[in-house]
Amino acid sequence: MADELGKLERLRQSGALSNAEFEAAKRRVLEPGAPAEDNTIGRAANRYVSFQMIVGVIGLIVFLVFLFTVFLPMMNRTTDLIPPSGPGINRAPVTFP
Repeated sequence: MADELGKLERLRQSGALSNAEFEAAKRRVLEPGAPAEDNTIGRAANRYVSFQMIVGVIGLIVFLVFLFTVFLPMMNRTTDLIPPSGPGINRAPVTFP
């Protein structure tokens, strides 16, 4: 038990553990039946990954809305402005009065 407390103290002094994490870990070592706190690093990482997934989906939706409402209609307008050319397309001569 003393070795574990010493390790925890060294981790706290090195900055790897915050004071709250150190106190929670010390309580778990000293009182094995004590309930573990819900604010662990693993749960924080899971929340962060969930946040990234949600933001990614929202970003994809915004991109698709932009693509279909702005970009693709604009592409159709620019191709309408280009006169057809190529073999087999006969243009009538332009005459000016």
